[in-house]
Amino acid sequence: MSAREAMRAGLLTALGTALRPLSVAVFDAPPVRGGVPQVVLGEPLESDWGAAGVEGRELRWPATLTDEGERPVRLRAVVAAAEAVRLPAMLADGWRVAGLVATTTRFVRGAGPRWAVTIEWRARLWRAAQ
Repeated sequence: MSAREAMRAGLLTALGTALRPLSVAVFDAPPVRGGVPQVVLGEPLESDWGAAGVEGRELRWPATLTDEGERPVRLRAVVAAAEAVRLPAMLADGWRVAGLVATTTRFVRGAGPRWAVTIEWRARLWRAAQ
């Protein structure tokens, strides 16, 4: 399993758990039908982060959070919970999390009462050579 696949599974699980109390649906692709608030994971930028004998990947993973309302009050709570999400130390197939940090958050007012926020996390994963 690639670092990308392990990270996607980890983020989906962690976001689902963190955002369930806020009644937020989490998707790994834009849904055909889906209410708000919702989170859609995008596709990451991926680069090498390895060293001798260590396979490592850095992933910059975006997600779009969407809600409706006159003001983004509820969305701010969703963003705070998403920015604070934590992954387990070990992901699938031996990938270990060296770090996860939300690096960018941007609010955008859409048409009508729609709000969108883009969050980008930087994740660094490593796996000892097998």
